[in-house]
Amino acid sequence: MEIRKFIYLVAFLVLASGIAGAHHGVMGLYDTSTPIVLEGRVTRATFSPPHPVVVVAVERPTTTDLGAGRPDEFTGPPVVRPEDVGVERTVELSPVQTFYALWSRIKVGNRVTILALRNCRDPHELRSSWIRLEDGTVVSYDRGLHRKTDGCP
Repeated sequence: MEIRKFIYLVAFLVLASGIAGAHHGVMGLYDTSTPIVLEGRVTRATFSPPHPVVVVAVERPTTTDLGAGRPDEFTGPPVVRPEDVGVERTVELSPVQTFYALWSRIKVGNRVTILALRNCRDPHELRSSWIRLEDGTVVSYDRGLHRKTDGCP
């Protein structure tokens, strides 16, 4: 009987660690060659674990020359995808205190610009470590666990 409990415990721990690893970007593969510009009004924002999440009603951006200065994160020029303009896009921000601390600065109706990376793997979520707030402040985080690729395989 004890061996059965032990096997269940080991199976649970392996499964739980796999889920945690997948969640924290270990299983994701984010395309750095095509950073996506999402500019518009915030329609929803949450700042609770596992990730801060911002939903933006995307408008045509005023510029793609954002001066991000992050060659580690963005290896290609920023693009505006036609399929993003006029719709809401959900973006997961890096799960770090830097972004959780924005809870009092990002409100519904605020205008933001986000430079996002697309996961090459299903469900192709958008993730960002760079956001320009309504007051012009840029918040950028240059570390993270997510895996990067220069173009999706």
